[in-house]
Amino acid sequence: MTLLESIIASLLLAVTAVVCLDATRGAAALQRNSAAWTQAVAHAEAELATVSSGGQATGTTRVTRRAWRDGLEVLEVDVPTGAGASFRLTRVVERTP
Repeated sequence: MTLLESIIASLLLAVTAVVCLDATRGAAALQRNSAAWTQAVAHAEAELATVSSGGQATGTTRVTRRAWRDGLEVLEVDVPTGAGASFRLTRVVERTP
């Protein structure tokens, strides 16, 4: 093996290592983002269950009730995520007296 071949092989190995590290970093960021959304969905579902049974929303959750049809109303639960976005869960439920 000549010196030129050794340098080219080392360069290819270094580029491959950088690509693998970048892919791992991207996958880790995607996993963190997915975990934040999963937590927001779980929190929104818990808040929706609390509000539908007559309880009060907690924390920074925003709940909106709108009359829809006979005996039904639309509940919207907005839960903010850490990234500045928010998750909105909308359900049609029976109107509470």
